[in-house]
Amino acid sequence: MGILDAPPQAIEERFGRQLGRPVRLVERKLAGEGLSDETGVLVLDDDGELRKVVVRLFRPGAMARHEVDPRRLHRLLVALTATPVPVPQPLWFDADRSLFGESYSVVAWVPGIAVVPWSPEGRKYLAEVGRGPIGEDFCRILAEIHAIDQHTADVGFLGVPPAGTAFAEAEIARLEDYLRRVADEPEPIIVDGLGWLRANVPASERIGLVHGDYRTGNVLFGDDRVNAVIDWEFARLGDPLYDVGWVCCPSNRVDSDLVCMILPQEEFLARYERHAGCRVDRDALHFWITFHQVRHAVMWLDAGKKVRDGQIDDLRLARMHYTMPTMRAMVADCLAYT
Repeated sequence: MGILDAPPQAIEERFGRQLGRPVRLVERKLAGEGLSDETGVLVLDDDGELRKVVVRLFRPGAMARHEVDPRRLHRLLVALTATPVPVPQPLWFDADRSLFGESYSVVAWVPGIAVVPWSPEGRKYLAEVGRGPIGEDFCRILAEIHAIDQHTADVGFLGVPPAGTAFAEAEIARLEDYLRRVADEPEPIIVDGLGWLRANVPASERIGLVHGDYRTGNVLFGDDRVNAVIDWEFARLGDPLYDVGWVCCPSNRVDSDLVCMILPQEEFLARYERHAGCRVDRDALHFWITFHQVRHAVMWLDAGKKVRDGQIDDLRLARMHYTMPTMRAMVADCLAYT
């Protein structure tokens, strides 16, 4: 069952109850089916006015699902509506699986496009707009996210790590557990990467909100601006360099000299530093780049395991696992293997 399968009358009844007035389903279509969840756009006739909402269906077998709490994700979006960070307006979360087959959340539709950064069209678009307002928005909004903490918004429920090395150590432990979940055979290069991380843990100079997957594929672009930041399922309170390292990670640029296909790394860092009002420690940045390259390799192992175990029949995940030799080589590059 999915967003396209539920009976129209059932959707109208459930959505009308949530909105507090009768609605009629006019249209529904998939907005895209990412590697985690199914997303659809529903058009409702709301007392004579057409209203678009976005439904996200949470699939239990998705990659890194053990790290995701859909109810917490909805609560975070509610908290973010009171901040400068542009997010879709959260409407409700429903744990009842009887309508679509899984729990789901509903947000207001935001105009804009989500590009596929590694596609030829996406790379061309991002390279063209990166030096303009979109590139500036991308850096400014990241700094605005990191300025949010438990004192400036109601995000303390995410858990506040103590100062020092506690956040990085907890993330390494989480990654080690993830590898144990998905590795079916020895992975010496990934284990080497984890060992290097353990030996080079940086202290966090500040703690703020971390998006967890901030990249050009998780923002909506429109009219040469960033209209919204989406996909907050990995958000937490922690070291902002977690996000900065992910933006700069080799996996987010493939063979491009632009981080996230949008800006040269030093230009991105200079813009981010200007908006954040602090300098990015380059040694700590290398730690988080290496962390994410290791994590990305573990996620590729997860993809292969889910296909082999029959949890997901998505051929994209099979292709991801097929490129594991490249992922291992990228970890080795971060470790400066010779």
